[in-house]
Amino acid sequence: MSTESFGGGRRAARQREKDAADRTAADTASTEDTAPTEDTAPAGDTASAREAVPTDAAGDTASTGVPAAAGESAATGNTASPGDSESAGEPASTEGRASASEPAPSGEPAPSGEPASPENTAATGSSAAADGPEKTQDKPADPPIAAAGKADRAEGPAPASGPAPAAGPASASGAVGSRERKRGSARRSTGRWAAGILLLGCTGAVAAGAGVAGIGASAQSVEVPFAEVPAGPLTGVCPEPLRLLSGNVAGTDAEFSAESTSARSVVNAAVLAAAGTQLPAAGLAKVADGASLAELSAGTSDTPPLAGTRPGAVVRDRAVSAATLLSAEPSGALQATAGAGMTYTAADGDLTGLAAANCQAPANDLWLVGARTAVGATAVLQLTNPSQTAADVDLELYGTAGPVDGPGSRGISVGPGQTRNVVLAGLAANQESLAVHVRSSGGPVAAVISQNILRGLTPGGVELIQPTTAPQPAQVISGVRIQNPETTRKLAKEDGYASVLPSLQVAVPGASDAVVNLRVFGPAGEVQLEGGGSYNVAAGTVSRLPLDSLPEGTYTLDISADAGVAAAAVFSRGSDPEKGTDVGVAAAGERLGSEHLAVLPSADSVLSFTAPDGAAEVQLTGVTASGDLLAEKTVKLGAGSVTEVRPGDLGGSVAAVLVHATGAPVFGAQSVTGGETGISALTLPRGNVGGSRVQVGVGY
Repeated sequence: MSTESFGGGRRAARQREKDAADRTAADTASTEDTAPTEDTAPAGDTASAREAVPTDAAGDTASTGVPAAAGESAATGNTASPGDSESAGEPASTEGRASASEPAPSGEPAPSGEPASPENTAATGSSAAADGPEKTQDKPADPPIAAAGKADRAEGPAPASGPAPAAGPASASGAVGSRERKRGSARRSTGRWAAGILLLGCTGAVAAGAGVAGIGASAQSVEVPFAEVPAGPLTGVCPEPLRLLSGNVAGTDAEFSAESTSARSVVNAAVLAAAGTQLPAAGLAKVADGASLAELSAGTSDTPPLAGTRPGAVVRDRAVSAATLLSAEPSGALQATAGAGMTYTAADGDLTGLAAANCQAPANDLWLVGARTAVGATAVLQLTNPSQTAADVDLELYGTAGPVDGPGSRGISVGPGQTRNVVLAGLAANQESLAVHVRSSGGPVAAVISQNILRGLTPGGVELIQPTTAPQPAQVISGVRIQNPETTRKLAKEDGYASVLPSLQVAVPGASDAVVNLRVFGPAGEVQLEGGGSYNVAAGTVSRLPLDSLPEGTYTLDISADAGVAAAAVFSRGSDPEKGTDVGVAAAGERLGSEHLAVLPSADSVLSFTAPDGAAEVQLTGVTASGDLLAEKTVKLGAGSVTEVRPGDLGGSVAAVLVHATGAPVFGAQSVTGGETGISALTLPRGNVGGSRVQVGVGY
């Protein structure tokens, strides 16, 4: 035998062995159960099964049982594209020999959840025994992040996690055709993997940039700062004196006649410094031109007072003829403890009677209840703008039959330092009960209703109706002074005197009817009302709830409803129709806290306090006309009863009273009387206000 024949024989033998090995591998691939790709390996050049290369990456083995080189995928003579061999769930051709799936780039998870192709039985991270199929076991798929890079941590072959559909043996010619088709698929796969690697790289760069910039979940929270805003100056507007309406009776520029010879309008004011500090700058001035009327801190010493000492200053009976402004600068970190009130008295003329009002802080939303525009009654709404910004005022009116849309009730312009007088009869005539909602845009305004009544030629009383608390389901009205009910009923029978009967006027501005429950507290405790004190009030109306069954005394009304209501109590004083009567209106007030300074008017007054739901205490400190503070006096309040305190009980001549309440919620008011018929009611003013913390907005 020649050398060529021997060499040729050996080559032919080797070729037959290789062909047999190829057929064995194909048979094994068609019958073996394989799992979807679980781990991914870096993309690289594929190695033929005929050129087995030892691998350094444990767990990456070819489907023929021959280890594949790290970064390479072993195949039986052909390379499968990712779209052909890794797309799980797509049925693959039954031709060709088994080949390892194209691995995904490092860091990118391979598609999972799709069954492997019968001709591509190898999966990255799984091993098939050369001498037979290997048993499979179910294993949940790794999360994408866990799957990426798992090949680097693997120390051995991982079992297949699911069966693949079986296929019959492929013919040799079919295998050759399959190899040719898959070579083209591999070239297309290379381009797709290159694009995927580029896109993944860009995504990683963006993610890295986001991490550096602190965007997304990794961003650190920024604490929003707060700014301490100091207390602002205190401002109180005292209303104009009452004047008799004449001439234009249906416009917003009312005309008035001369007042009676005995009419007198005065303002009383007081200011207190914080303990151990000097008096803050405070004074009275005209709203219209800012002309000074009195300086409350004038003549005080520049020497700081002793620790714990509170200096004070008082102005008594300062005559005024127009709207007046009280102003006081802050006292340290707190708003100044200051207050003022205007008192009107007249003993003759059509405006005979007594009216008193606190000097109120201007606001953009105010409610007034208790006015009348029926025959003989005149109600003039005073709108005063003490600011430097013009105000545009809209009025909403509610009467006994429902809302009243009066002409000229919108867009009332009130310039800086100006007072506009609106005759309510021109907007809502013939109303026995009227509620007015004042809303202003621009500058805030002070609002008060100047009310006077004439019964023929007999004066029926005057009052300055002040704002009540905004509509809410719970309201408390203090300082309701009821005279002898028998005397009142007898007087009410006279022609034109029906309105002298005391009543609670309740306005329901919402769209739903309200069930109103009323509790009445007197000096002896709760008083039972006829009928149980439960009433129905129609939506959009003002109803009068009778109080004429109450015995003589001072009362507090506790109102609860299933809808927001605004309320005020209307009552009268006087028994002789020849001498006339006076009218009083008590508005709902707020719960008392600390530093309420009640300035006493130039008339007799009584302070009344009530704790409707539990025991409480009030600490009262009198302030003399010279500004000195008297000794503090503590008054205990029983639950559900009215306690009256006369200023003279605090010792000395008292011009103002400093009120501090503790315990259960406490409400209070002043009941003011003068002469035989004069009567009025004042809510206790709000306590002083400190600075506040305002959140600073952070934006871009």
